[in-house]
Amino acid sequence: MEQHGGEILKFIGDGLLAVFPMDRPQACMHLIAAVQEGYQAASRLWPQDDRIRFGMGVHLGKVNYGNIGSRHRLDFTVIGSAVNRAFKLEALTKRLRRPVLLSGEFVDAAACHEQTEHLGRHVLEGIATAVEVHALRL
Repeated sequence: MEQHGGEILKFIGDGLLAVFPMDRPQACMHLIAAVQEGYQAASRLWPQDDRIRFGMGVHLGKVNYGNIGSRHRLDFTVIGSAVNRAFKLEALTKRLRRPVLLSGEFVDAAACHEQTEHLGRHVLEGIATAVEVHALRL
């Protein structure tokens, strides 16, 4: 992840929260390369039957970042509707049985339509309008 320009902000149980700052050239394509590399590494380490299953949601948008919390517990993180959409897309991976789901906004910005499969519009819990969803071809 980091060798592709991503920044891991935190580990959450067996998951993680990472960002790819958009001020870096080719940030979207670097994210896709990091995801593909991680998936291929996991595929080599575990036989098909024992492969670790994972879900990842990818969205593009503005976030607020900084130390968030109380006097007794501060946490450096990102918050905002873009973060919420990414987490909602990750939750949708279970239902759609696809490991990596990307929002239409991300796919348009990355111009990576040929690397994805369009899955249509889906309603995400807590989001008023349906979201265009793509699955990354791995």
